[in-house]
Amino acid sequence: MSGAGESSIQKSNAQRLTLVMAFLFSASGVLMVFLPRWLEEAHGLNGGQIGAVLSVAQFARLITGPVIAAWADSTRDRTAPLRIVAAAATVTFAAFFFLARDFWSLLFLGFLALSLMQALTPLVEAGVLRATAQGKFGYGLARGIGSISFIVATTLGGALVSRFGPGAVIVWTLAALAMAGASAWFGLTREVAASSTRATEDSAGAVAAMLRQRGFLVLIVSCGLIQSAHAFYYGFSTLVWRAQGIDDAEAGILWGFGVAVEVVFLLCLTPIERHISPRTLILAGAAGGALRWLIMGFAPVGFALWPLQALHMLSFAATHVGAMRLLYRAAPERAAMAQTLYAGLSGGLFMGAASQISGILYDWSGAQGYWLMAALAVSGGALALRLASETSSSA
Repeated sequence: MSGAGESSIQKSNAQRLTLVMAFLFSASGVLMVFLPRWLEEAHGLNGGQIGAVLSVAQFARLITGPVIAAWADSTRDRTAPLRIVAAAATVTFAAFFFLARDFWSLLFLGFLALSLMQALTPLVEAGVLRATAQGKFGYGLARGIGSISFIVATTLGGALVSRFGPGAVIVWTLAALAMAGASAWFGLTREVAASSTRATEDSAGAVAAMLRQRGFLVLIVSCGLIQSAHAFYYGFSTLVWRAQGIDDAEAGILWGFGVAVEVVFLLCLTPIERHISPRTLILAGAAGGALRWLIMGFAPVGFALWPLQALHMLSFAATHVGAMRLLYRAAPERAAMAQTLYAGLSGGLFMGAASQISGILYDWSGAQGYWLMAALAVSGGALALRLASETSSSA
């Protein structure tokens, strides 16, 4: 009887967590595309200052991510950390939007808000993975709904920003986060963990062991370089396009198109992976990124932007899938810890540095800042050539 009850709870939580994810991705879609625009227009920040606001939380992710994850792992109720972080993210973003007045207050409150936002995403992802492990409501469906929500947000959000100005970013973000928090607080059923204790020394030992594996470090650095090459695009593509005469509505559609092609790629992943190895996926991601950022540096407009946006399925998705597969091979018994380290080092250290540099490049050269991103992708691809021998030798 209890097994049937637990299955029912998991099925219910799978659907409700998907709703939380949809609202969270909706907030992320507008923030990722239009937050730099709001910082520039509403507060007059230059590229270097915008890069600092965007990068400080990424740097801190090396600490905040593992700390929040360890706390979440130690709680008896798995849904409690998600509820608390969702509420805290909503409150801190409200403070960021309404109380920050100068660069330093934007930097501090932005660090709090963006750090909580970054911590919320893996909590939701982990919950969805657990809830969809059994049953007909699968993870692919849940993640697909989240991606569709992101696409809708970039497209509709772009139209609203174009019509009402960057203030629409505030309304959309706070409404989406509030709905995510409400869905978590009032929708999720309490999920009791089998055990609330975890040996800290075992985790620390596992971290040290993985960081001693040369193949694991090669994987993190190579994929970190390829993914951090997106920093200029994430932070400044909307501002570059605006300077080229592309309005916010079209910018939102361009962003949404890139994610839509990525979704199609992921839906076709099973047959793709029958013929293409994870290492080859990473190399394809590096090549696609290098081509994409090289051409973007020439500030193209019109039709050329659409195939360049389609390359997102390689520069981001192919690299991500290849990395996830090799991470699991490198540490199958510690897959979660391996992904935490990868996210902290790749998405934190590398992306943080690239975001800060991107702000300076935007001030200096505008769209030509993409060319350094192309160089990062090439460097990551060159290092990825060593993955076959390195991963096999460290296994």
